[in-house]
Amino acid sequence: MRDPANWGRVNHGMQEVMHGARGTARKAAIGAQYRIGGKSGTAQVVAIKQGEKYDRTKVQERHRDHALFVGFAPADNPKIVVAVMVENGESGSGVAAPVVRQVMDAWLLDENGHLKPEYAGSLNLEAAAREE
Repeated sequence: MRDPANWGRVNHGMQEVMHGARGTARKAAIGAQYRIGGKSGTAQVVAIKQGEKYDRTKVQERHRDHALFVGFAPADNPKIVVAVMVENGESGSGVAAPVVRQVMDAWLLDENGHLKPEYAGSLNLEAAAREE
């Protein structure tokens, strides 16, 4: 980005997705020992007629929306970026975000579930603790 202030705004918004009171993927961040930035999404598989509402009970499973989520961590000094698409998963924040969190935990945490020392210096753990 040309203007570093823009990265700050984007980073903040993506952290709000995970840690904000109204964040769409906040459930996936509960208990995290690090701050995560992320964005959820869905990809429509089949078209719905204009004016028609999506009713999952009327859609075959293979035609249901794909779930997408991309995230990075630690949010203030990213060391890992993970993107997940779950075919026909329907909910980026509810289905794909928890998978991203599992991958991040596997990368950032040791076998005892503690933050690896090489990542501890780049985190705002006090802010993460306030969000839980």
